[in-house]
Amino acid sequence: MSKRLIVSKLMILAMVLMSLPVTQLQTSAAEGSNIKTSSYMDDPFVALSNIGRLDASKFGKDSDGHPSLSGNRVSMIEEDIIYREQRPNESNPGTFTKFAWNPWPIASRSNEKGNFNFADETRFPIHEVERDADGKVILRDGLQAWKPRDLHLGTTTAFAASNAARDAAESWAGRDIAWGNNNLLEIESHIFIDFNAFYSPSSRMIFFGVVPYHRPGETAVWMFETASSWELAAHESGHALHDVLKPNANEVDLGYNTWGESFADQTWMWASLRDPRRVRAVLAETSGNLYTSNSLSRLCEAFAALSGKGTGIRDAFHNKKVSDTTDEVHDRSEVFTGAAYKVFTLIYNDLKSRQGLDERTALTEAGDIMGVFLMHIPDYTPENQMTLEDVAKAYLKVDKELYGGRYQTMFVNEFINREIFNADSVNQWMAHEAAVPDLRLPRRASGPKIDRLVQANLDRLGIGPDFGLKLQSVTRDTRVSQTVVRVQLTEGRGDDAVPLENHGILIFRANGTLADYYSPLPVEDGSHVQMQMQVRARALMNNARELRIDQHGAPLSMVRRPNGQLSVEARVMRTSGIYCWVEAYTLEHPEGERHEVIIPTVPGIISGHQPSGLQILTADDLN
Repeated sequence: MSKRLIVSKLMILAMVLMSLPVTQLQTSAAEGSNIKTSSYMDDPFVALSNIGRLDASKFGKDSDGHPSLSGNRVSMIEEDIIYREQRPNESNPGTFTKFAWNPWPIASRSNEKGNFNFADETRFPIHEVERDADGKVILRDGLQAWKPRDLHLGTTTAFAASNAARDAAESWAGRDIAWGNNNLLEIESHIFIDFNAFYSPSSRMIFFGVVPYHRPGETAVWMFETASSWELAAHESGHALHDVLKPNANEVDLGYNTWGESFADQTWMWASLRDPRRVRAVLAETSGNLYTSNSLSRLCEAFAALSGKGTGIRDAFHNKKVSDTTDEVHDRSEVFTGAAYKVFTLIYNDLKSRQGLDERTALTEAGDIMGVFLMHIPDYTPENQMTLEDVAKAYLKVDKELYGGRYQTMFVNEFINREIFNADSVNQWMAHEAAVPDLRLPRRASGPKIDRLVQANLDRLGIGPDFGLKLQSVTRDTRVSQTVVRVQLTEGRGDDAVPLENHGILIFRANGTLADYYSPLPVEDGSHVQMQMQVRARALMNNARELRIDQHGAPLSMVRRPNGQLSVEARVMRTSGIYCWVEAYTLEHPEGERHEVIIPTVPGIISGHQPSGLQILTADDLN
């Protein structure tokens, strides 16, 4: 090809490119590449924001073809309204009421360069409202008018953190984790006034609050966006992941919710260590000694800065025991998270000293090991109700199946020290192991074949003649090639069997043998005891029908009360926008009882002058 022809073709190409709209050029450049995205690695009170890169496939496109924070897995959305939360108490069941017009950008689209680089954005934004000539706050349709603010870092941080949490979880679990609705997790980054954020299991969405505050000696109001905390965003994403991995859990079970807080805390800790920048920062901060309080062990340091209390909302570096804490889920969860963090430091030290890994590699690998434990634990716990002891035993089981028992002594010692295990816990776990039925899954078994295997072995699975099992789901794990089978208990057998809100789980190894089994019946191991309890359960269900507990649109569920007694109830999820609760109709209270599902990240609004000199404000302070 002649030089003249090459030049001619290049000129034609240049003319074509010049004729393309700018948005088309930007979009083409982004496809199959990464997009610059600003976010906080921790939160604004710890360090400046960073400019990272996210795979372009995680983003969506707006109507003009610009990249937007509305991808096929995470979608950042905004409502027109900022709400104020009325916390539930004896006289108020808890509601959200409209307070102000939302001043943040409603459209989560890119900047003019087609990316999300907002490095020059104000780190600590001031809160401004529209006022009349007399200085009074202007109300529009009864709502405060807050001045528009061109701020994006809260939204971009929550987007980056949630995507990172899911990427990490799927890598560790070896399976797709289809969260939210139709595999799309919607996140509202500015929705109410309060130092809080939560995942709602009814809407399967995440909601973040905004926190007004005063600086020392100033009357101006500043605004902290909880969505700008990477850790808090990854924590709430952990709840969304947990909801998928344990789909049949009782939403108001104390054990499940306590475990859920630790699960979410561990999600952000271990997921953050997949970022080399975070690894370098933690090592520089600690000089390689992780057995100390540090930015990895502390959740949301912004809370400490604003309240003057502690080092964050929670800190995983401690020696708390069960007896040192209350049964409030966040408080008790710290015991479990502290145990996990201690084992993590032991694994990190072992990787360095015994396996000779350098600090960066050891820290990254230790985080991955803990992440693998975290995402496989749900496979080895009871489906509906569980205790922290059940979850701790699952760590021993995952260690046995995936790591050959390498870390058992570390976990057992720590669980005993924290009072999660008692003197007989390990023996109980071993007895459970010995009681697992001897079943084998055929190679490449389809759903119908798995169902036939279950139906042919109901007796061996401890299901008496008054009950049956219905195949609920089959999940295959590509990391360790295990098959997770979930079943639902039915009253009776056959086509007219009545489904109950009780579920069991079977885990088959790669070679087809049954690795673990938890019955859908909330009873102890042992066939003699099981049969006695099933007779008792049938009688209780008859009592429930006499009390019309089954007439509320929800299946009956056999549950174990905290005192160990078996009971029957029907649970109905009630929801009102961003607030939800469960109405439980029980043998003890057939008229129904309200149980909260969403538990504040920070119990109670903390206001007033704190030792730090800052003052957290409430919605009342903004009037």
